[in-house]
Amino acid sequence: MSNGQLIVACDFGTSNFRALVAEASASGQLEVLGGACVAAGGFRDGDFVDLQSGAHAIRRAVRAVEAVADVDVQAFFFNVMGSHLRSLQARGQVQVGPTPRAIRDADLGAALAKARSLEIPFDQCILAVNPVDWAVDRVRGIVDPRGRLGSQLEVEAHLVTGSGSVVRNVERAVQMAGYEVAGRAVDVLATAEALLSRDERDEGVLLIDIGGRLTQWALFRSGRPAASGAVPWGGAHLTADLAHGLRVSLSEAEQIKRQRGVTLRGLVEDADPLALFEEERPSETPGLIAAVLEPRLEEIFSLVRSDLREPRLLAGLGRLVLTGGGSRCRGTAALAEEVFALPAECRWLPAGVSGLERLSEAFWGTALGLARWSCVAREEPLAAAAAAGAPGAGWEAGGGSPVLWRRLRGMLVRAQRSEADGRPGG
Repeated sequence: MSNGQLIVACDFGTSNFRALVAEASASGQLEVLGGACVAAGGFRDGDFVDLQSGAHAIRRAVRAVEAVADVDVQAFFFNVMGSHLRSLQARGQVQVGPTPRAIRDADLGAALAKARSLEIPFDQCILAVNPVDWAVDRVRGIVDPRGRLGSQLEVEAHLVTGSGSVVRNVERAVQMAGYEVAGRAVDVLATAEALLSRDERDEGVLLIDIGGRLTQWALFRSGRPAASGAVPWGGAHLTADLAHGLRVSLSEAEQIKRQRGVTLRGLVEDADPLALFEEERPSETPGLIAAVLEPRLEEIFSLVRSDLREPRLLAGLGRLVLTGGGSRCRGTAALAEEVFALPAECRWLPAGVSGLERLSEAFWGTALGLARWSCVAREEPLAAAAAAGAPGAGWEAGGGSPVLWRRLRGMLVRAQRSEADGRPGG
């Protein structure tokens, strides 16, 4: 029997569902035991529009990872994503006492609960509450107020809300597949947990995750999320543009994008874009591929920049990190540097995780972030302080502990599992 404890995570993406099993050591280090990727089913814009198809796809993904990792899964963490998410700022203020005393964990939890009490539309629910700035007796910029003497505590918090109906239906699909919800986290914040180092978040960083039909972003300052959002364009739109411009099928365009995609015309020999309009079947030259992909990707980046709403948020950031399947083309980072005037790089897998060679491809940032998040949520004192109503790390637990069960090697008799175990047939 291993001394580590298992975490199971499922990343519901636009195109694929990725199920991951990782083992967490006592120090929080992760080792990947196995991963499985299947085509998404019944899933659009973060919601299961066909519960039966969705449940079937979930079941296929989890059963595949059970076989690979030799475990029996009962519950897992999942991500919440889609255009229904909203980002907003809120303030919470509490009186510590009539005379100054040391700030306690309970005071932080009370201030975050006040911020969480912000009035939101009836159909929305709060998915994450993250402190951006603390103030004690109107002295702002306090990194950690615990132990500081004061009479009044105030917090400025970044809240992420989402459609309660969407979240409930995602949970319903999980239950129809025969599993329980261990916890959930906002997609882009989970990805950030995997791909961004603490130093980067302290210095200031913008993460852009280019998914299939949605591009999500999160901006960090002083180690904490300060803003987040999404725009309804992604890698699938790059593929569609390429199919239209080169007069090829979507499957052919996807292969061209993956194998020879270029998103910056300055990196290749120039080509006359008029060929895209005048020729019946334009040549698949690097110049023409770039002429198709660059404008769309530049538009996506410009929409993200506009979605920031406050240009001052970009001031002073240290870098930009790009991830997601839509960031795989050559020139993506260079184009992002032109749009945002920040040093940029593409990053798909985290450092400090063993067993990554067991994963079939690069785009496991969200699933790994969900696994890492469960460890952080257990160990972060602020999460405990906020447990009364404001998860400090921006995650929410379902019916169970983040640590689900110990790994049993050679103890699972898979061939004898049948419908009697309570799960619907596959």
